Amino acid sequence: MLVSSFCMRRLAVAVLLALAEAEEVIIKRDVCILGGGSAGTFAAVSLLDRGKTVVVVEPKDVLGGHTATRQFHNGSYIELGVQGVFWDDLSAAYLERLRIHFKILRFKGSHTDYVDFKTGQKVTSRDGSSIPPLKLVPHIILYSLALLKFSYLNKARYDELPDPVPEELLRPFGEFAAKHKLQKPLVDFIFAFAGGVGNLFETPLLYVLQNFGAPHVKALMRGYITPVTGMHEVYSRAEEVIGRDNILFKSKAWGVVHQDDGTIAISITGGATVFAKQLLVAFPLTPENTEPLDLDESERALFRKWRWKGFYSAIVNTTGMPDGLDVINEDPDQRHSLPLPPFLGQLQYMGVPGYHVGRLVADSDFEPRHAHYHILNDVLRMKNTYPDLTPEIVVIADHRPTSMSVSVEDIRDGFYRRLYEMQGRRGVFYTGSSLCSDYSSVIWNYTAKVVNMMVGERRVTYGY
Repeated sequence: MLVSSFCMRRLAVAVLLALAEAEEVIIKRDVCILGGGSAGTFAAVSLLDRGKTVVVVEPKDVLGGHTATRQFHNGSYIELGVQGVFWDDLSAAYLERLRIHFKILRFKGSHTDYVDFKTGQKVTSRDGSSIPPLKLVPHIILYSLALLKFSYLNKARYDELPDPVPEELLRPFGEFAAKHKLQKPLVDFIFAFAGGVGNLFETPLLYVLQNFGAPHVKALMRGYITPVTGMHEVYSRAEEVIGRDNILFKSKAWGVVHQDDGTIAISITGGATVFAKQLLVAFPLTPENTEPLDLDESERALFRKWRWKGFYSAIVNTTGMPDGLDVINEDPDQRHSLPLPPFLGQLQYMGVPGYHVGRLVADSDFEPRHAHYHILNDVLRMKNTYPDLTPEIVVIADHRPTSMSVSVEDIRDGFYRRLYEMQGRRGVFYTGSSLCSDYSSVIWNYTAKVVNMMVGERRVTYGY
């Protein structure tokens, strides 16, 4: 039955390819890139700079993935997604390549309230009080020293994991925190970066370190940068470089066939067919996303192992709440008062009076239609704490899927080794948050490596 279904699908694709050829809806390129987010856009610019022809297939009407910038009439803006990137060689070189002026990213909140979002009441007695940022430095240094043994994670990806994977990385982060006596202020700080994993203390250490490990600490110490006019500029400038004729917006691949001459034929919604020498898959490798790919059963079985989280961000009109205030969610019933999914981690002031950003973390089975309701109700409960508060959600962004992971059993069984072994097989390459930490700078660094593989070059990753 599986063989029959597979053959029928290939036959259907072949017939439609023939129809496409008859209608001459044909695009020929060196590389077809599926996904115009952080990874796909960077790859397109890099490949063009190497003299390759490309076409990017993007489901949305803009490039940028998790990036979502809301502009206001007075020239101010709020980031719903990515706020900035590491101040490292590659990131700076990429922004300069796109002719983007950047600045140091500074957080706008000037003071913090701690509130139980289940009740809307301030938490008057915390399990360990907050401390000024400078006093966190010794804690972060001790944390960094504890991570030295995991030097193979210094690039925030999985391709240098030892085999077998050290058991400590597969144990819950809570055990690591207890072993190294991590204090609440540091745990809170880690949670601010790694909260997307959901239940921090029960998450395998490996995945917590992929969200806040050695490279993230290094970046934090050096600083983050962001375009002067907002992160959206990265993608508007990249679109100019790539060219609109090389981007298929509001499009998806619905079928992929490897032809006898080595060419890869990609059928696109809307009627176009792309014939490419190579295919770069730059979206999260979920079973649904990878369904159109021409995979064998072992490859599909690998992708069926993925787990992920839901992540939603919203701009909330918080008239009546003090400007400059960050409101942190603390659940007194949980360990270290860290909330469990689904939870709104905080209301963050982003520098525009009257508005805050809320970010909701949920399990993969959380209904997206409930995100608006959950966020608004959490804020409404705070009216007793902030009596003049009249909240309204201005816009909400759905970032699913995030925090891609697999079970510890699958990690032990060599999941990541087999995943990276797929690179270049039959001209297909992979990049993005399934293969490395979901930070733009990390994704760009890994994508630079993949581009080098595609063009058969060895060069420093930040060389433009």
